[in-house]
Amino acid sequence: MSNNKPTFVLVHGAWHQPAHWGPLIASLNAYGYKTVAPALPSVTNAPTAPCEDINHDTDTIRECILAELDREGGANVVVVPHSYGGIPTTSALRGLDTLSRTALGHQTSVIAIAALTSYILPEGMNMAEAEQKPVPKGLLRAMDHPPPQLFYNDLSEEERMKWAALLRPMSSGALIGRSTFSAHEVIPVHYLMADEDKAITLATQERIVNTLKAEAVEGRSVFESGGGDDRVS
Repeated sequence: MSNNKPTFVLVHGAWHQPAHWGPLIASLNAYGYKTVAPALPSVTNAPTAPCEDINHDTDTIRECILAELDREGGANVVVVPHSYGGIPTTSALRGLDTLSRTALGHQTSVIAIAALTSYILPEGMNMAEAEQKPVPKGLLRAMDHPPPQLFYNDLSEEERMKWAALLRPMSSGALIGRSTFSAHEVIPVHYLMADEDKAITLATQERIVNTLKAEAVEGRSVFESGGGDDRVS
């Protein structure tokens, strides 16, 4: 593959796995793009050792991105977070923007965040606050996934069950994690909004995008696309 093309790093949401990205990976590969989809510890570790916080996910994503940026013949990266995945993703991007990387003599950087109905939040905010809900409290545990209709409401029953079979428990501690970096201030954000998303309502998506716009700084842009449905998890 040509190094002129960026690598796409796809970050799944809560209860999901890299396998849920299968159709998108196949499509991007068909167009000659390399794709990488890390497995988040908040899901993989949940059944036996639930993560206490969001940090393991953040570290995993950062290591994955740096492996692509710094490998021999490395390429720029476009990171694609979905849903919960936006919080550890943006937290992982400190110092990986083009200006910061160039200042250190690197030729590759994270050139864009392509968010799919995702929590792209300012530093210090968590998911509950973005939804204007109380921050949940409780014991650290592995949480079973919600009803499949919440994620796949627009799919046939057969397709819904196919993707639901891949869902796994989620570490409760990660779900209350706060963003630790306002990545949208230094990396362009492209935000795909989904009108019929049941997991992140359109009202929440609009609040997120409006917050990004309100914090706009020179050299950072937000692109909003309304409509469509959310079939990738």
